[in-house]
Amino acid sequence: MNEIWAYLIAGVLGGSSISALFRFLTTRRFQSISLEEKLRSEMMKMNSDLKMEIRGLKTELDHWKDKYHTLEREYTSLKSRFEKLIKENKNG
Repeated sequence: MNEIWAYLIAGVLGGSSISALFRFLTTRRFQSISLEEKLRSEMMKMNSDLKMEIRGLKTELDHWKDKYHTLEREYTSLKSRFEKLIKENKNG
């Protein structure tokens, strides 16, 4: 009879400890998934922020390219005028 009680108590303790272990592992898995989801969403937000920043920098770069080309045209025009005046001065 004592053996039956020992087996019964061992079964109850074993079953409850196994269910507690499964509960712990399941909770742990969901915690890691939620942590992964948080990291993923944070990285996606950072990615979109960087894309917006790159878009702004490209716009600014285009603006500076336009300024450079305008100044280059003015410089070329003034240089050709200057060279023309120098030739006229030497010939004239």
